[in-house]
Amino acid sequence: MKGIGAYWKNCRITDIPMGAGFALRLFYVLCSTIYDRQYDIGMIDLDAGHTVTGGHLAYIQYFYENWKLPDFDPTSVYQFHHPPLHHYVCALWMKFLSLFVHHTDVLEEAIQVVPFVSSLLILVVLFQILQSLALEEDTVCFLMTLFAFHPALVLLSGSVNNDCMSLLFTLLCVYTAMRWSQQQGMGNAIAMALSLGLGMLTKQNVAQMAFPMAFVFLYVLVTDYKRHGWWRLKKRLWQCVVFGAISVPLGMAFYVRNAILYRMPLVWVYTLPKDSWQYTGNVPVVNRFLWPIPQEMLDNLLHFKVGCGYNVWMQLIRTSVLGEWDMAGVGAGVKVLAVLLMAVGALLAFLALLAFVKIFLLGTVRCLCIRDCRRWEAMVPVAMPHRILFAAGYLVHLLFYLKFAYDYPQQCSMHFRYIEIELLFPAVALGLVWQRMGETGKIRGRRVLTGLLALFCLLSTAMVGVWCLG
Repeated sequence: MKGIGAYWKNCRITDIPMGAGFALRLFYVLCSTIYDRQYDIGMIDLDAGHTVTGGHLAYIQYFYENWKLPDFDPTSVYQFHHPPLHHYVCALWMKFLSLFVHHTDVLEEAIQVVPFVSSLLILVVLFQILQSLALEEDTVCFLMTLFAFHPALVLLSGSVNNDCMSLLFTLLCVYTAMRWSQQQGMGNAIAMALSLGLGMLTKQNVAQMAFPMAFVFLYVLVTDYKRHGWWRLKKRLWQCVVFGAISVPLGMAFYVRNAILYRMPLVWVYTLPKDSWQYTGNVPVVNRFLWPIPQEMLDNLLHFKVGCGYNVWMQLIRTSVLGEWDMAGVGAGVKVLAVLLMAVGALLAFLALLAFVKIFLLGTVRCLCIRDCRRWEAMVPVAMPHRILFAAGYLVHLLFYLKFAYDYPQQCSMHFRYIEIELLFPAVALGLVWQRMGETGKIRGRRVLTGLLALFCLLSTAMVGVWCLG
């Protein structure tokens, strides 16, 4: 009993949402198979032996059986154009298990261990990012509760494609850039390079983090030159050179190889045909990227397709909490649960966006344009490199996402999984507002935000229960 008492005495309040997040992900993975709520996975059949079919599972099986990169044009087989790190790690894990387990169905299901562990590491990295911002402990708890229970992050824990690992490396890019901006040592520069390079070996869109990281480099270089002159600048430039010398060859190796051997473009995306049921190119751009047609939105809700499949913002609201789950055959109670979850999630997202615009977009511009912004920094205690990283990170990923949705007009192109890093930046801004409310005595507003978060977590947990037990 003494040991238990000592544990609770030393237990941090942030351990509670972390533990709940771990448990919720374990519950989801144990109750889901490698074919439940997945994307572009194809099939895996270890008993078939050396078959080359399409999809992420087939890609994993190819590595498990061959231990080499495809010796054919990767664009000729569905999803084989993806960089190989996630799939190779899954194959390596299966090969290790095969020393002890001889049932192929168990080996195939064990693939989920890789995204499950990645999802736990995502929570750990998110916690480290929040710690680096020097937030109050209850604010960290507030934000970790959001991350622990958010359905999109729970879904990732069982997703056997490369989305979960790519988000992990994207977050590591954010964290290592923050660390380097605080302590500009060579070790932190190398950590940044490895995060970006390995991320690009996991999924192509991790490369987008190169832009906000470059803005952090630029800000630190300019600041150091103004304060310390050319001598300090040379030291930082050398770190930039090392960063590029590691990240560029590591991240681009797979793409350059395919360009040389198979003339595959460096940026190649599998494209659905125009006669696909998901095609949205025949919808006016204003309805795709601004506001949906009200009648079609109502028809979708009445038939419970939940939102307009052609409108970016409606798709983001739906897929952020429900994925692409087809709910046509579920009962009325589950449909009501889904609508409530979307509504509360959308409200939290809107409030977070307003906070982000004020704190990170307008606040960063103000501090860059006004020489003395100490009063603003006292109100929102976030270091300038972190502000730049968050503001640039959000805008860069949003612009690339919108360009992707425009260039490839399909419903699947608008899925929230392509932009899940955007959970972080507005959420931190909302946490800062929640913290400021406590400091200024705005208890009512703070309680409203806390209540919304609690309701969102309850609805999210209920939806996970429906997925697992329904």
